[in-house]
Amino acid sequence: MSLSEDVGRIAEVAAGYAAPGEEVAAVLPVEPASGERVYLCAFVQPDGTQSWLAFDDGGTPLTNRTLIRDAASIAALVEIAEESAAILPEAEPRLASPAYLDSLGAAAVNGDVAGALQSALPAIDELTRDLELNYKLKLE
Repeated sequence: MSLSEDVGRIAEVAAGYAAPGEEVAAVLPVEPASGERVYLCAFVQPDGTQSWLAFDDGGTPLTNRTLIRDAASIAALVEIAEESAAILPEAEPRLASPAYLDSLGAAAVNGDVAGALQSALPAIDELTRDLELNYKLKLE
């Protein structure tokens, strides 16, 4: 199964957790550790209020705070590194992982990826706090 198909499958599962009027806004595939897939799902209400839920590869909701924070941090770091390296978003989803993040740093020629990541740490902390505060389930 392709990553795109996996993302679609998880989006369908996530839709079952949406509150009335809420929609699945994004599914971010992340591999915080080799072979450990996490799908961060963002939900949005019509008023713009956002909530989160993470799933494992089998479609089971996750509640491990550390795993979810790690996945969110890696996803955010990859987004910032891609922007800094001027990598255009692709039509197909990509898997955010430490290995991919390393490849972005190694491939950066014109951008200071490390500097961009360092300056973005407060924003990443804010994102992970938002995720924890607006998580649909109780985190362990």
